[in-house]
Amino acid sequence: MYYDYFSIKEFLVDRVMVGVPIHVVDKIEKHHKPIINPIRHRIGQPVQVSQNSGYRSKDWELSHGRSGTSEHTFTGLGAVDYTCSNMELLLEELRASDYKRICYYPDQKFIHCDHKGDRYHEFEADEDGKWQYKGERK
Repeated sequence: MYYDYFSIKEFLVDRVMVGVPIHVVDKIEKHHKPIINPIRHRIGQPVQVSQNSGYRSKDWELSHGRSGTSEHTFTGLGAVDYTCSNMELLLEELRASDYKRICYYPDQKFIHCDHKGDRYHEFEADEDGKWQYKGERK
């Protein structure tokens, strides 16, 4: 049975964004919702897409002083940051997921997930947000 706990707008940094490219919607439906929906169902508690996460247009990135090359622009398969009240349980589930890279931000209480690379890697962000390599998963 497939459970769908998330709407597309939850995966957009600007929740009232109009004109989301169809390739972004397709990638969310194909590469993100099939991973996070079963996790949400298994842990039995709400999981949220972080407000500054999900799809960010290149223009949004540049206007916020970013490089415009983030995985969040969905030029690849895209990136999403998740949070919930039990971060350790969510982290455990995401470690076993099909996301290639996960990075836990313990100070900000979210986990970045994307499909970049050809192996399963885990990182943890320090207090400055710099990724520290934790090792290969799976």
